[in-house]
Amino acid sequence: MDEVEVKLIGAILTDKFLLINAIKHGLNKDLFEGNEAKALVNHIIKTYAKTERTVDIDTLIISLQEEGIYNERMKLLLEEAQKVKLISLETLISLIEILKKRKAEKELLKISEKIKNYIESKRKIDITEFSGNIINEIRSIIQGRVRKTIKPVRTQLIIFSSEVANRTGTQSNILGYSLDPYTRLTESLSGARRGFYYALAGAPRRGKTNFMLKIATHIAKNANIPVLYYSWEQTSRVLFLRIFSQESLIPPYKLETADIANDPVLAEKFNSGYAKIEEYMNYLYLIEGGREDTVNKIRSHAFSVMQENETDRVAIFIDYLQKVPTTILYQDLAQQVDEVSGGLANLSLELNCPIFAISSFDKEGVKLDSEESKVRPTMFNCTGGGDIEYDSDVAMVIVKDFKDTHALEEKIENAIKEGRINPKQIPHFEILNLYIDKNRDAPFGGNIIIQYLFLIEDNNLVEIGYKNLEEERTYAKVSKLFNWMMEQGYLQNMRGDTPINE
Repeated sequence: MDEVEVKLIGAILTDKFLLINAIKHGLNKDLFEGNEAKALVNHIIKTYAKTERTVDIDTLIISLQEEGIYNERMKLLLEEAQKVKLISLETLISLIEILKKRKAEKELLKISEKIKNYIESKRKIDITEFSGNIINEIRSIIQGRVRKTIKPVRTQLIIFSSEVANRTGTQSNILGYSLDPYTRLTESLSGARRGFYYALAGAPRRGKTNFMLKIATHIAKNANIPVLYYSWEQTSRVLFLRIFSQESLIPPYKLETADIANDPVLAEKFNSGYAKIEEYMNYLYLIEGGREDTVNKIRSHAFSVMQENETDRVAIFIDYLQKVPTTILYQDLAQQVDEVSGGLANLSLELNCPIFAISSFDKEGVKLDSEESKVRPTMFNCTGGGDIEYDSDVAMVIVKDFKDTHALEEKIENAIKEGRINPKQIPHFEILNLYIDKNRDAPFGGNIIIQYLFLIEDNNLVEIGYKNLEEERTYAKVSKLFNWMMEQGYLQNMRGDTPINE
């Protein structure tokens, strides 16, 4: 018996998830050589593919007997298949590709024999007719080798019409995974969409990692799907502490050193953060990127995690793009970035999942994100060139809003001078602008800028709202932020517990 065929049959017998994905990747009886293997695979697909039932061997044997196709060779095939150890989804796909290649090669041999017989034949049919038949046979080989069947738009029209007819009005008004409580970001992007590649650029210490960690946890919590977060700069423990800090509002250094259990205030915050992380702790994976973690390795990890969770959905975060290794050591960083960025774009389509990647700025980009600069940086200021924007479906740039940050600082300084707040309890913060410079299939157009209050000690970014470019005075916005910081305990009111209203 063929080892590849036995492994495949063993996989689809023991794991319903692998069976469904095998069918998606082109598994069918014609890929197998033996009559028993053909009959068994055909029966399994026909009986179990469209039901929630898993394969039960005893029931399967009875069913095969009723169809009159159970014999000694079928019995032996089933016995060998049951001995096969469980394989990964990636291995399953590779085995299917091997069978597809074998079938294609055999078909080519048959075609070459036909051509030889035609040339040697004395009674030849018209060469145009013969060539046309050969071309059709070669075309069928090509169709069998491609992973996805090529179909006319008629198929999409039928499927979409069915979707419209079955809508009940309860469907979500966003197209991707919710990023709530980042409601403006969810609205602007229509959620984190499957098959989309998102790029975020910014200068050092602008909260890029903290922002991405927030989005990752929002997806894990809201969608209950596996989320892989790769970092080539931070350990998994540091990333975990940042997340715990975001959820508990306890700075990481206190999480590491404070006597939390005996401090009532810290203990309450700790328990609150613990409960929040519990909601998505089985879905979020923090991975320390290494030299071996190329785009292909990330692909393998994704397949493995999807199989483990029995789902075809996943989200991937890359922190950051310029650190992702390649199989070729490029002398030019631009070539490396181009390969990695293009690979991530392709991977988002292959896995049909959202992929988020952080990009660093070059020296010019960092300089532009300064108080002295009259223009802001864009994706073209990314390290290694601006090709990232061409690859991405959504390109975002995060920069500091110096004007609004200074306005809030001035508001706090005035309150300190007036004795209204405690000068010893002032958090470090910045107001950041998230520019959505490119947004494929955007739900609405215009200049999309979303503002965030970056609370540095807590590694937390709080969504403020859309920024109005025509806004000259920020008194109302700053007062609202000031009062919010009072209510949340970031500022201590020296005149009582009631927020100070203007």
